[in-house]
Amino acid sequence: MKQDIAQAADFQPQKPDFFEDAQPLTSTEVAGELGKALAVCTRIYHHPDKANTDNCERSLRAAAHGIMQMWNDVQRIKQERARQLGR
Repeated sequence: MKQDIAQAADFQPQKPDFFEDAQPLTSTEVAGELGKALAVCTRIYHHPDKANTDNCERSLRAAAHGIMQMWNDVQRIKQERARQLGR
């Protein structure tokens, strides 16, 4: 249990990244994918009878890719700052 917590705090992937073969997105593309996730949210919670679940899955997967890319970028920034500060 203690080791699991330590590994989680490392921010190192425990399993291969689901999106490791995906192409990097520009900031505009990330914003667009997040917008699609918001559209899915609106659709499934306000008009579930009209939701195309295949489209919802594709949109959410793309949004997840964008979120993971941002997560990885934040971790890189943190590491670079720590390196610059000699931590």
